Amino acid sequence: MAPFVRCENLVKIYKVADLERVALQGLDLEVRAGEMLGIVGPSGAGKSTLLHILGGLDRPSAGRVEVNGQDLVKMSDRDLDAYRLREVGFLWQIPARNLVPYLTVWENVQLPMLMAGERAQEREERARALLAQVGLWEHRRHRPVELSGGQQQRAALAVALANAPRLLLADEPTGELDSENARGIYELLRQLNEAYGLTTLIVTHDPQVIHYADRVVAIRDGRVSTETIRKEGDWVRTLVRAPAGYEEYVVVDPSGRLHLPRPLLEKVGITDRAVVEVRDGEIVLRPARREEKSPLPKQGKEERGQ
Repeated sequence: MAPFVRCENLVKIYKVADLERVALQGLDLEVRAGEMLGIVGPSGAGKSTLLHILGGLDRPSAGRVEVNGQDLVKMSDRDLDAYRLREVGFLWQIPARNLVPYLTVWENVQLPMLMAGERAQEREERARALLAQVGLWEHRRHRPVELSGGQQQRAALAVALANAPRLLLADEPTGELDSENARGIYELLRQLNEAYGLTTLIVTHDPQVIHYADRVVAIRDGRVSTETIRKEGDWVRTLVRAPAGYEEYVVVDPSGRLHLPRPLLEKVGITDRAVVEVRDGEIVLRPARREEKSPLPKQGKEERGQ
């Protein structure tokens, strides 16, 4: 079965004044339909840039990106507008990006459906079901300012799912919440993921995500570097210090490159050079000894054009 999300050699370069910043540099990623994927990594690694491209909010500089068989790179601006409205839902760190302050929760949830041209009866039935699922039915007449932070994020989630998208993109959805409310949001995301078969991608700095996601990938320097996978039947997933029931892997990209975490290399003393050997069907990586390190060629004055 083809992956629901596929990114191949994805590149994104931003230009500010005369400077260029590479946010993604050859990222490869596949996500199965219905999978709940956590995306972690340091600030500036390219996590949010990836979500913006998958959500049709930005276009890559190079590479290929497909969602549910649709090539986002080849879409017109008009097609991307329709894609954002009907096929993808966004959940942001700050609920105000999802919620109109002067509308009630009930009106906020119906607004995306109104924009999509849904009939009144269908809007009300969908809004009623979503508000019951996120635990806000009794607060449906409240405006956002009358809700707690956790309740606002639940309302924002209901808005994100109003048009029944198949893909949900969550960017730091627990960043403004305490640990208890954060757990509640993760549990709700997990429940909705299973109830609707919703492909869910969560960008976060919160280590709690590993206990709820099917798989967690770490992005460093614009590429997927490691993957943490929960053992479940015949398949697995990947990250850095994996808890019990998980396994950790490094990712091999299509060109055969390994993305090894710097702390792991430092632990075994690998700095600038390493020796790769094959022993009994396994690849062994070890630091190069002094005598194995050939000096880099020095340029003479003639070679430097001096």
